Amino acid sequence: MKDTEKKSWVYYVAIFLVKIWYAIMFKVEIIGKENIPETGNGVICSNHYSNYDPVSTAIYLDRLPHYIAKKELFKNKLFSWVLDQLGVFPIDRKVSMDMKAVKTAIKLLKEGKIVGIFAEGRRVKAGEDVAAKAGVALFAMKGNAPVIPCAISGTYKFRSKLTIRYGEPLTLDEFRDKKLTTELMGEITKVIMDKVEELKVKE
Repeated sequence: MKDTEKKSWVYYVAIFLVKIWYAIMFKVEIIGKENIPETGNGVICSNHYSNYDPVSTAIYLDRLPHYIAKKELFKNKLFSWVLDQLGVFPIDRKVSMDMKAVKTAIKLLKEGKIVGIFAEGRRVKAGEDVAAKAGVALFAMKGNAPVIPCAISGTYKFRSKLTIRYGEPLTLDEFRDKKLTTELMGEITKVIMDKVEELKVKE
């Protein structure tokens, strides 16, 4: 996987084109961008209801998060190459814990990178109640990284308002001296997702 801190021409072309498209299609409001650390690691954890979400949470940042994507997207060699250039890495959602993806995420965090994750593990429709998975807690604790909660509000309809709001980093220091059990990861995940919920724009 390409080190996207050293951005390739693919990154610059993609960001340029997508920003133009977003400017035409949506009324985008970015709040809390200053909460993304200029240096050092971090896990961006966001709600997820559209295929556009990874793009929305990444294109307006000075740093590019390394997002996890379902491995099926990597079947096409050309598209797989593009994803690799953008720092995206695959995960097998058919297994309970894809250790290769976990190790990749932790390695990136230990290298001081930003990793992006959607804790529900899939797109969630409005009104649907889906329990978040504990991967975000595992990444944050094993990668010794703060979590930047993020909420996407609005719709992806033409000229509709789309708000991307980044919250203050959660250090999770109160959990770091404890044994990382399944129960503790569940508790950490709840703290993170409660903050994501707080950041959503209430209609």
